[in-house]
Amino acid sequence: MSKTTKRTMRGMVVAPEPRAAEIGAAVLAKGGNAFDAAVATGFAECVVDPFQAGIGGMGSCHYYHAKTGEHGHLSFHSRAGSKVSPGMWEKDAAGQTEISGYTLFDDHRSELGYTSIMTPGTIAGFGAIHKKFATMDWSDLMQPSMDLLRHGFSLPANVTGLFTVPKNVGGEAVRAAQLQKTTEMMKLWTKADGSLYDAGDMYRNDDMLRTLTRIADNGPEEFYTGKLGKEIADDFERNGAFITADDLANYKVRLHDAPHIKYRGYDIYSSCAPTSGLTALQILNFLEHVDLGSYEYGSAEHLNLVALAMKWAHHDREKYLGDPEFIDLPMDRLLSKDYAKEIQGHISRGEAPPPIPTFKAEGTTHVTIWDEQGNVVTMTHSLVVSSGVVTPGLGFPYNNSMKLAGVSKHGPNALAPGKARNVGICPTIIFKDGKFVYAAGAPGGSVIISAVVQSLMNILHFGMNPVEAVSAPRIHCEGGRVFCESRILTPTLKALEKMGHEVQFHPCSYATVFARSQLIAAHPDGTVRGASDPRNDGGMAVAAYDDGSIGLAPTWAG
Repeated sequence: MSKTTKRTMRGMVVAPEPRAAEIGAAVLAKGGNAFDAAVATGFAECVVDPFQAGIGGMGSCHYYHAKTGEHGHLSFHSRAGSKVSPGMWEKDAAGQTEISGYTLFDDHRSELGYTSIMTPGTIAGFGAIHKKFATMDWSDLMQPSMDLLRHGFSLPANVTGLFTVPKNVGGEAVRAAQLQKTTEMMKLWTKADGSLYDAGDMYRNDDMLRTLTRIADNGPEEFYTGKLGKEIADDFERNGAFITADDLANYKVRLHDAPHIKYRGYDIYSSCAPTSGLTALQILNFLEHVDLGSYEYGSAEHLNLVALAMKWAHHDREKYLGDPEFIDLPMDRLLSKDYAKEIQGHISRGEAPPPIPTFKAEGTTHVTIWDEQGNVVTMTHSLVVSSGVVTPGLGFPYNNSMKLAGVSKHGPNALAPGKARNVGICPTIIFKDGKFVYAAGAPGGSVIISAVVQSLMNILHFGMNPVEAVSAPRIHCEGGRVFCESRILTPTLKALEKMGHEVQFHPCSYATVFARSQLIAAHPDGTVRGASDPRNDGGMAVAAYDDGSIGLAPTWAG
């Protein structure tokens, strides 16, 4: 076939992990839909990037089903075990990280070990996606990931690079502590000579292969009510976890309507609480009637407005956001145009909100998928970072979601049995005149919000293409300091300080801490283009229906 021939696309997969994106595109090439590809890609991400995501984790899936027009949000958050109690750690807490609000303790109890684990939701979530709209067999969708574990794969540098990171932002545990927390965790990442794996080493995991085989053979319920679930529950009971066998057996995925705003002629939908779709939509809502495109991109005037909108939205996030099954969240008022007009007035006068006293990432991955039928999936799933706990013989680590629960017994994010905690996840889908135009999401803790919103603003206000939109310099603010990538010009930083912002310069040009946006855009001429953020590994793969092959996105037309 000629190098200049443009083959017709069956679909596109954009994800931080290139091998996982390939697996999803291969499913599309075989005739699967976006939901099939989401399950296959999700499992692959759990295998090839096991510190960012895993079957012991949690997630959020925002979808559009073109044939029925159904648009919704599947929440498979990790939930606090029934043995927790509100405020049980309040007297021992040492604060929270400025970015993402991870709780800090001298003994790292909320981020390492059995006490850091919440009831996992990933397998239930993948199962719910499969049951709702998938067309291919469950075990067939798991097979590519099992083959990776069986035959081995070359470890990406972003995985092994975590072994040598001295600490995370704001005083969290040294990354190597995850590996050393349990003997079983060390076994997964130590070679026969006692050394840790290096980038490019071939990696196999027979224990995890056996675990996935059991789930493939017996279905998602094996993790919760089957023999596998009993092994997990028994291990938790022996080692002081807060999760019981009943917590596993009673776990369920929630289906919600996606919160929505009208924005400059677009219909924008994001994810429901306790994810931060509300916060992302508020930032946009507050700036709807500001012509950002009239400012020079990256100028102090432009970034000042965005930073102030972030400060006001995060003020509301701290004040109101929590699990809607446990709190009364005034979503309609917070997303109303009257409220947006009120906040826009504050922004136009350069006014920031008063600070909210709080007792205050990155272990996440994402996939955005479009298929030829018009189905769209944007799914973020995570281990948070990893508890370092592995049940003997099972081959996978569990989440450390407890680090995101509020330690005070008061407030919307206060810890309670069965309660999900706030996360920065905000997978977002945009329509114009009833037609899909953009889908975006990202891994990266609460910085996800900034990455998704700025990527979309770059398109909607500044006319950038997808690659430009996810690659452009970004800022991040959760109400305090404004964090700026090093590509923000020095005169701009000084001007922001004169405007009243406390600026924190980041020394990296493409910093992973600024999250990694994964975006797909459908253009009026019928072409579909994708972009994976260059701030770390990224992959785009597309599937053809004329020859069943896969390829790289820039060479294809819709």
